[in-house]
Amino acid sequence: MLPDSLPRNFPGIDLLRALAAMLVLVYHVIEYGKWYAVPNTGVGYLFRHGWVGVDLFLTISGFVIALSALDGVRKQGTGFRRPFALRRLARIVPLYLLTSLVFVVLLQPTLLLQPWPSLSAHIGSHLLFVHNLYAGTHGSINGPSWSVALEMQFYLAMLLAAPWLARTGALRMLLGAVLVAVAWRFATTLVLVPGQAVPVIQFIYSTQLPGVLDEFAVGIALALVVHRGAGRMAQWLTPGWGHFLAWLLLALVLLTAAIRIDQAYTYWDHAGMVIFWRPLLATGFAALLGAAITFPWAGSRLLAPLRYFGDVSYGLYLWHMLVLMSLTTAVPLLGGGRLLAYTLGCTFLLASLSWHLLEKPNLRRYKGPHTNISRESPP
Repeated sequence: MLPDSLPRNFPGIDLLRALAAMLVLVYHVIEYGKWYAVPNTGVGYLFRHGWVGVDLFLTISGFVIALSALDGVRKQGTGFRRPFALRRLARIVPLYLLTSLVFVVLLQPTLLLQPWPSLSAHIGSHLLFVHNLYAGTHGSINGPSWSVALEMQFYLAMLLAAPWLARTGALRMLLGAVLVAVAWRFATTLVLVPGQAVPVIQFIYSTQLPGVLDEFAVGIALALVVHRGAGRMAQWLTPGWGHFLAWLLLALVLLTAAIRIDQAYTYWDHAGMVIFWRPLLATGFAALLGAAITFPWAGSRLLAPLRYFGDVSYGLYLWHMLVLMSLTTAVPLLGGGRLLAYTLGCTFLLASLSWHLLEKPNLRRYKGPHTNISRESPP
């Protein structure tokens, strides 16, 4: 039996989920609301590049899902697969289907007028969580849901790979994943030449599962350390101010370097950026995750409101584009800070309702004997 000395409840992760969700939401308000007065420097830079919130979600997911699967393997062997799959489906599918239905019926009913073969492709690909694989269906029903398909494909990979991961060293796994991701992104630059290809097409095919495997893997590596609970690195993942500040400093150094490099180049015009920039970003997010795990005050009452934003982050992610599109369509002159306030307020209300009426009851129903709600929440 492997040691179980490290904590299994990580309230700081909900703080990171809240940050990731807010980055994505504000980014979309800026882009769809044409709020170009937001400066591309300082804090404004973070929101103008808020799409990195998805990358942060992937790193969080690598940690949370891998730890759940690894603990399942330790306790149940390969028998972990059925309850693991049921929990993931119960957690992801209901709200995903609800928001997809609302999108089609209320925001894009013209989709229903398409010829049957086309309509079947859109609906079928979304039901099977493969809509991110093809440009024609990528984001065609509630744009942000492309990453939900990516997450589901990652869950399937974890379902198959967890027993192997339980026997594998963290460094070996990480190096292999980085090599796969770098090779995949390099291959995309050969077909979709930077500076010539359409950026959105570059984005779609460079962010397939093999192309973001390094972002998942840095989270998985931390999960392996926590799961085994032994060694010097495991000690650095125990809560304490010294550990927290060390992780936070490392995150600041790495993320500052990533920002400086991003400011110096146009991402989709340079093959080096497409191929090599994301491992640096992912490592910075892994350090930020380490800071969240070790933050001594993460579970304090003072931070409870922020943790609640993490609880409802899945709803914030899936509802915000529906709200934003509804507002910009109904009130075209609405923009700037007012558009942000209305979008955030309405999205938060919908996310809270879906959390208490749909998500949380499902979590409690399918919660395993050794899991907790925070651990099973999706990024």
